[in-house]
Amino acid sequence: MSRSAFSRLHPVFTTALLAGVGLACSGSLLGPASSINTVDTVRLYALSGTAISLPGAYSMLDQRTIRTDTTSQFDFAFDITAAGAPLIYPSGVLGLSTEPGLQRSTRAFDDLKSAPVEGYLRDSTLAVAEQDVFIARSRSSFLGCLYLGSVPRYGKFRVLSIDLVVRSVTFEALVNRNCGFKSLEAGLPES
Repeated sequence: MSRSAFSRLHPVFTTALLAGVGLACSGSLLGPASSINTVDTVRLYALSGTAISLPGAYSMLDQRTIRTDTTSQFDFAFDITAAGAPLIYPSGVLGLSTEPGLQRSTRAFDDLKSAPVEGYLRDSTLAVAEQDVFIARSRSSFLGCLYLGSVPRYGKFRVLSIDLVVRSVTFEALVNRNCGFKSLEAGLPES
């Protein structure tokens, strides 16, 4: 191999070597976590009966509320039926990505330490009430997942309040933005 050919390949070999060392040292294919898990408060407005300019959906990949009139890149949305029932919709229920899913938890928000891999509802709604806790899996993304490929993110949510007059819901939320990590504890996750 010529010296110029090696110099062009050198960064590729160095990157691969460092990735291998990182995986070997961490004892996991996930490598070390780079994002700290934090608890945030999120407010969504019903898809019906509110101004379209209000955010009615949530993206776990970006950890932000989404206006559904500007993008369809979200994981779940909120609505209140005409009968006054608050519902959470995985995006697949709305004819969008069928990857995101939700599941109700019988455990308290603070007691949820890790997200399950299976059992997520992807094609049906989830009725919610104040203090309900649910676990969510996002749509898959390559965002920040250089060596793993496209993987989902996991999170937990607790319904703090539902306002039937304003037609909104407020959540306590923790989303693990580290690729493939299932830890639902605050701080820098190990898995």
